[in-house]
Amino acid sequence: MDFFVVVLRLLHIVFGVLWVGFACFVPFVLLPALAEAGPGAAGPLMGAIQRRGLPKIMSAFAGITILAGILLLWRVSGGFKPEFMGSHMGIALSTGALAALIAFAIGMAVVKPAMTRAGTLSEGLASASDAERAAIMTTVGALRTRGAVGGKWVAWLLIFAAAAMAAARYL
Repeated sequence: MDFFVVVLRLLHIVFGVLWVGFACFVPFVLLPALAEAGPGAAGPLMGAIQRRGLPKIMSAFAGITILAGILLLWRVSGGFKPEFMGSHMGIALSTGALAALIAFAIGMAVVKPAMTRAGTLSEGLASASDAERAAIMTTVGALRTRGAVGGKWVAWLLIFAAAAMAAARYL
């Protein structure tokens, strides 16, 4: 038994499940519920979620998953040997890894900044004048839409990555 591989697999699978789970929950459940609840409820809730560090937690889950995955692929492939990387298993694992890396990039470049800014702006709604409130709400709506669309891309890419990696051994 290779203890290093066991630890890496545990880290990769557990944190990958958490990353995919949160990545699916946010755009498919949380954001629609916030939109339905309206700005009066959504603003304070988004602020509370940010104060509890959800964006940082999701980034950490993603980072641990990616790092463990790269180390696992390196170990399993014998140092990224072409013979393994060109096999069905190697292609499936590397395709899944690419999808996860693209998801991470979208999350960091699009989703996280949009949702962080929307949460920050929403917290200031209570003290804003009526004119400012309308402008803030327009901006927050656009940011949430951008975050939701990006979040759905992240979720579907991560679902694909998980499926590719789960099936790789059997191809």
